[in-house]
Amino acid sequence: MPSNESRPALLKEVESRSSEIIGLASDLIKIPSENPPGDVDKITEFLKKYLRDAGVEVSVVESVKGKQNLLCQTGSDEGSRSLLLNGHTDVVPAGSKEGWKFDPFGGEIKDGYIHGRGASDMKAGLAGIVFAFTLLHRERKDLNGLLKLQLVPDEETGGLYGTKWLADGGYADSTAAVVAEPTGIEAIDIGQKGIFWLKVEAKGTPAHGSLAPYVGDNAILRAASVAKELQAVTRIRARPPKDIRQVIVSSKRVAEQLIGKKGIGRILQSPTVNIGLISGGTKVNMVPDRCTIDVDVRLPIGVGADQVLKRVRTITTKHSAEVDVVSESSPNYTSPTEEIVRILRRNAAEVTRKSARVFVQWASSDARYLRARGVPTAHYGPAHLEGIHGFNEKVRADDVVAAAKVYVATALDYLS
Repeated sequence: MPSNESRPALLKEVESRSSEIIGLASDLIKIPSENPPGDVDKITEFLKKYLRDAGVEVSVVESVKGKQNLLCQTGSDEGSRSLLLNGHTDVVPAGSKEGWKFDPFGGEIKDGYIHGRGASDMKAGLAGIVFAFTLLHRERKDLNGLLKLQLVPDEETGGLYGTKWLADGGYADSTAAVVAEPTGIEAIDIGQKGIFWLKVEAKGTPAHGSLAPYVGDNAILRAASVAKELQAVTRIRARPPKDIRQVIVSSKRVAEQLIGKKGIGRILQSPTVNIGLISGGTKVNMVPDRCTIDVDVRLPIGVGADQVLKRVRTITTKHSAEVDVVSESSPNYTSPTEEIVRILRRNAAEVTRKSARVFVQWASSDARYLRARGVPTAHYGPAHLEGIHGFNEKVRADDVVAAAKVYVATALDYLS
């Protein structure tokens, strides 16, 4: 096919334009896009201009003002396939600058690294997919199918106005997708835990504080008992489908290596429980008649929300408390045998000259919205995992170029 003939030359061109790709990642870091507050107008305008200067037609769609999604597509609609490249423009807040060894929005390139907030999550990946798209748009005659690019504004706060809204509206429908989230260039993420957020309310009987604990019923103490017993949820064991079991087992070792805590891999086979917020009482000298706790449960592949809710209700009923579901998304994954995973894995190994591992992660991302639409989706992006969502975030400059090569090769292979 023509794409196979042009492939070596295009990968060589990526290498020859490495300074441009690294510079693009640096430029993106220099544009603050912290979320919250979620102002991504400047970085969106920058990317819009970059794409249009490369001859790419850019559509802008938004569900609410200030949450622009950039949509592009190239190739041929005569083919039956379409590959979506997805990335987010927002980053988590930098926090106190006193914790940084360098300007979090300096985009400094030093000692082989690009430094700054969002370097790994995910402005390096963003630069890679944007560059790859512009290069392939120039060679669009070689694409037997559609290559799509979607740049979204709010992944860090749940993606409600970005990927979720696009997926619900049919904008994201494709036969496969690659999300440029940070994985490291030798790893491909194919699954993630689900989110199950609960609000528990305990009620008590008010009384004068001077009479406690003999008169009145303290709602805070009741809620505290619930919070303590909710840790029992972590003892639920997952029963994942057969095609993903071995990946989960090997991912436990990955989790232990990345997090640096022995035995932490258990979070991929049982739920986690975090009591994130507590609110109760009126005054220090009053027995509180109401207390709420907000609970963050993460569901591993093979554990359903109904299992957890049944266990939680047993506990809350015991303490005369009530529970409401605030937010829910199912654990999700793409089979390791899916073609897009196999192509990514082959190209990552070819570029890095090392075997590319496949794993599932403990967090969540916009990939869940694509998988919910039946789109086989994988994460792949350059990353220095230490510093993501923390201080002194960085990414290897050479890894950004390597990832761009993988994106180009994967698109050519999938759409050949």
